[in-house]
Amino acid sequence: MGKEVKTKKADRISDLPDSILTHILSFLSTKEAVRTSILSTRWRYLFALLPNLHFDLEDVLRRKNFNSYAASVENFMSFVDRMLFLYNTTIVDKFRLKCRSMIDSNRFYGWISAAVHRGVKHLDLNIYLDKFITLPDVLFTCRTLVSLKVDKDFVLDVPRGVVHLPNLNTLHLESVKFLNDDSIKNLLSGCSNLEDMVLKQCYMENISKFNISHQLLKRLTIDYLYDGYHCWLMIDTPNLAYFKYLDSIKARYSIENLQSLVKADIYIFKTNYTVQDGATTLFGGICNVPSLILWVTSLELLLSCKPLPVFATLVKLKIPCYDLCREYSYIRGGKGLETLLSSLPALEKLEFSQEVLCFLPANVPSCLLYKLKAIKITNFTDEKHCIGKAKYFLENGGALQKLTILTAPDVSAEKQLKISNVLSASPRESKQLCILIV
Repeated sequence: MGKEVKTKKADRISDLPDSILTHILSFLSTKEAVRTSILSTRWRYLFALLPNLHFDLEDVLRRKNFNSYAASVENFMSFVDRMLFLYNTTIVDKFRLKCRSMIDSNRFYGWISAAVHRGVKHLDLNIYLDKFITLPDVLFTCRTLVSLKVDKDFVLDVPRGVVHLPNLNTLHLESVKFLNDDSIKNLLSGCSNLEDMVLKQCYMENISKFNISHQLLKRLTIDYLYDGYHCWLMIDTPNLAYFKYLDSIKARYSIENLQSLVKADIYIFKTNYTVQDGATTLFGGICNVPSLILWVTSLELLLSCKPLPVFATLVKLKIPCYDLCREYSYIRGGKGLETLLSSLPALEKLEFSQEVLCFLPANVPSCLLYKLKAIKITNFTDEKHCIGKAKYFLENGGALQKLTILTAPDVSAEKQLKISNVLSASPRESKQLCILIV
């Protein structure tokens, strides 16, 4: 008999270069990537080359019982220490940290300092502590930082002239407390290349003036500022292209230099305060926008402005309803979309829920006669008054090319057919019109 020859299977994956292997490891969590070190000597220190570090204490604690919490937290902190301080020769591209109050704040400051020292580009902090703490000073002079996302329990106290973040492009602040009027101003003054800023549920208790002034900012989202009703909100952003505002009306506004604005999304919360002056200033500041999402409560406030702003360049308008029954009650019996249409001379695309059109204007708006090309009506029914609204657009839409009807959830296929037959037989001004009912 011939001798049996045993062949060793080739480990072709381990023969790949470090750059490819670390790319493979990047699809694992940081802890799982470290576990690959036991595979062979080839893999022993590959995890130390990872450019992306993600530490999630919440994920660790979900797998432990209550009695082992303290030990788990200590093990977690020791693990982060080793990854940041022991294997510290690799540049950190992304550093994400999510943890809660058991973390030692001094240790946290050390981690941030280590990430900055290793040239971090993208920093994402989601921290729940027993009290508000300030962000470490070293963070405000990180020349490599491109994006900074901070969530929960931080106080923003920024002395003048301290910030130098020349490459910061994206700044997201959530549940952060602004200490004084100068905090946001001093922060923005040191972010010369900032383009995207999000302020979500931030605390404004001691703020009288909140000045967002930046020459290059392109996207701004304000999503509710706690205790901010009495503040003076100042926005001066000549390159701003997108503005999203979800909040109540403030006591005073100063809206300047929004000539580059392309799209705005406005959802104003209903309050018991007198807000007419603030609403007039806010809407007057964005009246040059070509595309606007205007929620129902915002529509009511816009229609209360005196005088009513003219949106001379508005081409696209969408009026969605998050909670139709609640929001529609705000305008029931009052002014609706029909009043606004007279201030939209260039409008070409319109989407709205049929309830917001309270009356059919006797004087047909010029945009309907000459400009409107596409209309989408949602929550449509087969009721006579509802069909009458669609007929009004058919009879007067001189440039109308497409009318889309989205029926309410309780409208059956039989009723949809009825609506289709009625509208198809109705007279129309435009000869190129297509009607779609879904």
